[in-house]
Amino acid sequence: QTTIDAAYLQGRVQELPEKRPGKLDASDKEILQFTWDKGNWKVLYSEIKTVYVSLSRRSVMMEAFGIYAAPVIAGKKRKLLLSLVVTDKPGTNRNCVFYLPAGATREFIRALETGTGRNVIYESEEARKGAEGK
Repeated sequence: QTTIDAAYLQGRVQELPEKRPGKLDASDKEILQFTWDKGNWKVLYSEIKTVYVSLSRRSVMMEAFGIYAAPVIAGKKRKLLLSLVVTDKPGTNRNCVFYLPAGATREFIRALETGTGRNVIYESEEARKGAEGK
């Protein structure tokens, strides 16, 4: 599946609303697209310079969801994060970070690797296993 549920967490892409759920679509051969309830954002694969998969830290989740989520977060597995470094037309690097569903990303990540021509960088073996649903 090359279209997956995701949520934009943070970054330097002003066109994207922070903490907004949506869909990441890697089915197009030239463009990665994030669509949410009130809009969409597209980036050419050729502008994506780094694809990095990591696991969330509890402190990041607390910052995103607040103190009221502490009891829930404490018992939850860490979430997968997809970080992209995008170079736009003026040559400015911008990063964007998305939450990804665990195990729903194998085909999606392959499509990203194919589209960008770059290998995904994994923070750890645990992050690789999480992305592969193992």
